[in-house]
Amino acid sequence: MMLDYLLCFEAVIKYRNFTKAAESLHMSQSALSKKVKAMEDELGVTLFVRKHSTIELTPAGELVFKRIEKILNEYHQLVLDVKDYINSYGTKLRIASFYGMAHYGITDLIVSFEKVRDNFHVESRERNHEQMVHLLDTMQVDLVIGYEEFFPRNMNYYSVPLLKDDVVLVVNSSLALAQHDAIYLEYVKDEKFCFPKEDASLFNFYCDTCRAAGFFPKLTLSDVRLDTIKCYISEGLRLTLQTCSCATNFFNEEKFHLINLKEAPSLTLAILTKTLPKRGVVREFMDFAQSFYANRLEVLL
Repeated sequence: MMLDYLLCFEAVIKYRNFTKAAESLHMSQSALSKKVKAMEDELGVTLFVRKHSTIELTPAGELVFKRIEKILNEYHQLVLDVKDYINSYGTKLRIASFYGMAHYGITDLIVSFEKVRDNFHVESRERNHEQMVHLLDTMQVDLVIGYEEFFPRNMNYYSVPLLKDDVVLVVNSSLALAQHDAIYLEYVKDEKFCFPKEDASLFNFYCDTCRAAGFFPKLTLSDVRLDTIKCYISEGLRLTLQTCSCATNFFNEEKFHLINLKEAPSLTLAILTKTLPKRGVVREFMDFAQSFYANRLEVLL
């Protein structure tokens, strides 16, 4: 027996009127009558009888109703459960991360998460750290991914660390400097540097890292994107500081050499939310992200 037969039967009982029942189901009265008649033919009984201006169940109809009521209660509960699932887990997740998120493995994370879910997609935006926090505060995104050290530190936010990200020096592999695997940053204080300025937090962090090493960097080309900086480094004309995750993914050709810094601070890639969700897609993504970066770290080691 088809479900729509049962729903038609239920509507007629509820309204005791074929016209009102048909309107509640968004169908014509004739279509409703045909479905009720088809149900009666399948069962071999008459379910309703007209008495004056109302409709009553026959004894057979009463018997059918007792059985069908249980079935429809289960069906309606199923609909509620599915709606609750959609509201809890959603069909999309809104994320903001800093510019060039692919260089930090964030795009790989998003793609991997989306692959394991059905009827789901991620909406992502690239912003600087200050703009990301604004999007989170105004509920335009569900979470943001950036460096924990640049996020507000107060009770209004919840942070989940993903990866410790060391700062490295990126140089052209043809330079004599490239013979080193690790140096003190002071060693290159007379060299020309360039840092992308898309994210003021990162830009200032790299400058402060140089100051902590005892010098102010000789900056050139510091209002351009990372692609332009890459071209200059490929010609041996500049040096740059980058986080290890960005440098590994973006400066991955043989012409580039990454040098560890002996005294440089590290940053913490993290997810920031307004609260720690107990369930739902945001919590699921946070757990997935922690596992994702833990597995990436194991591969690197």
